[in-house]
Amino acid sequence: LAWSPGGALLASCGGDRAVRVWGRAAFAVPLQCVATLEGHENEVKSVAWAPSGSLLATCSRDKSVWVWEVDEEEEYECVSVLNAHTQDVKHVVWHPSQELLASASYDDTVRLYREEEDDWVCCATLEGHGSTVWAVAFDKEGERLASVSDDRTLRVWRQYHPGNQEGVACSGTDPTWKCVCTLSGYHSRTIYDVSWCHLTGALATACGDDAIRVFEESPTNFPNIQSNLSNLTLHCSASVLRTSVEAEPSRRKRPRVSFSRHMSLMALAVFPVSFLE
Repeated sequence: LAWSPGGALLASCGGDRAVRVWGRAAFAVPLQCVATLEGHENEVKSVAWAPSGSLLATCSRDKSVWVWEVDEEEEYECVSVLNAHTQDVKHVVWHPSQELLASASYDDTVRLYREEEDDWVCCATLEGHGSTVWAVAFDKEGERLASVSDDRTLRVWRQYHPGNQEGVACSGTDPTWKCVCTLSGYHSRTIYDVSWCHLTGALATACGDDAIRVFEESPTNFPNIQSNLSNLTLHCSASVLRTSVEAEPSRRKRPRVSFSRHMSLMALAVFPVSFLE
């Protein structure tokens, strides 16, 4: 599911290989299906609206990423079918302010796309994960991208522009993406989702070990973190496991808040780590 930037439309996808867009004619009127987008040859795994609201991205087990354009009359046209991945595509997400699209795949890679001369092309391939990449998320500025995987690691990738102070080589005028942090040792099973809070900068992960963990950027080195280019260090500040919120050791003497399991998930989603202060 994905809401359009203005909140007027809701896109959904599923095993019937179709994408449906839902809207309402007036306030308090039930949502109705206003468009059905067909073309994928297998289950559609993810949908995402561009920040402009004029583009919708979809991805599928058919190994493809589709970009749909929405005109002023809310007519949908597929403007590009991207076949850069060699296996199922699990997730798509847009840059927060640009028409830059990222996708995660069963082929262990993350790929980035942009429009060039009226066509969409794969402009970068991020390699390093040892197994399926399940989800990706941009930070607030869109300069960093987090990815999570079946290999039980979280990786953070940073964009370097030509002439950057760190001396990272770029090809012509194109930016280069480099892994600046690999976080391992915290998750005991597959990491299925990641969310980057654009208010606090905290990163939350959802893992197959029944826990949600929140990571914050820290100026101090912590164990189990391999950092490249020495410009990013993360530490685990909170973990939701079963029915309680478990804080890092430095916070364990502070009052702890217990919720039902579902409320714990909501608390982290709405108030990332702040309720532990």
